[in-house]
Amino acid sequence: MTEHVRADADAIAIRGEDGIRASEVVVGAATDVGRLRTINEDGYLAIAPAFVVVDGMGGHAAGRMATQVALDSLYSLAGTIVTDVDTVVRAVVAAQEAIIAIPSHAAYLPGATIAGVILAWMVDEQGVMRPTWVIFNVGDARVYLLRDDMLSQVTRDHSRVQILIETGELTPEQARRDPRRNIVTRALGGGIADSGVPDLYTVPVAAGDRFLICSDGLSDELDDEAIATVLAAGCTAQRTAELLVAASLEGGGHDNTTAIVVDSLQVPALPSTAHTPSLGGASSQGAR
Repeated sequence: MTEHVRADADAIAIRGEDGIRASEVVVGAATDVGRLRTINEDGYLAIAPAFVVVDGMGGHAAGRMATQVALDSLYSLAGTIVTDVDTVVRAVVAAQEAIIAIPSHAAYLPGATIAGVILAWMVDEQGVMRPTWVIFNVGDARVYLLRDDMLSQVTRDHSRVQILIETGELTPEQARRDPRRNIVTRALGGGIADSGVPDLYTVPVAAGDRFLICSDGLSDELDDEAIATVLAAGCTAQRTAELLVAASLEGGGHDNTTAIVVDSLQVPALPSTAHTPSLGGASSQGAR
């Protein structure tokens, strides 16, 4: 298994020695066990080009193991040049397969929800390779984008309350307090019949982009306005991640909470080792 770095509150993390600091992309990450839990089942990967949060399910031991093996699989993306969405899909499906393979006789099987942002190099309609954010999720972990001072939730939750929001039975604010908010309709493992293929979104990279990737422990405590206020406060990526986690604790801290903040300082230059694949070689199935 990949050697992991123990982070705040004994979370499972894979990150660079001092996080990622470069002239083009900067990342900060923070996590906390919360006020009611004793074990942190969250984990994260923060090595360019991959920035991913994993939220383990199935109880203390099962959830932590699910997070660990998922991160082992996702580590295949770290330090690579990603040129198609299929590479991301394969890594997430491999994470699902690793979770399903965990031996367990417990009532609740190991599982995980996941969300992430990958800095990829994708061929556009003119045949030019350009930097592109590949955003994905399975479950209720989320990705937000702050661009031009406007916050948007890029991913859609796979949860019972999300369905009720879409049918008009709950407002987003009501959903955050609804007792069914932790029921997910999709997950990696966990006894849920799922393909493991994530929802995918592609967004061209722009200078000034700020992403938040978080577990539901954060989004359950903070509404969009609170999240936007912290993201737009002008603090560094690391300080912003810490402030978001602290705010979620002040909001109640009912669950493990993890936040990764990714800043695009400028549009990255094409790596010298990258090459332009044929247009037929890259699949965008499921992306939008």
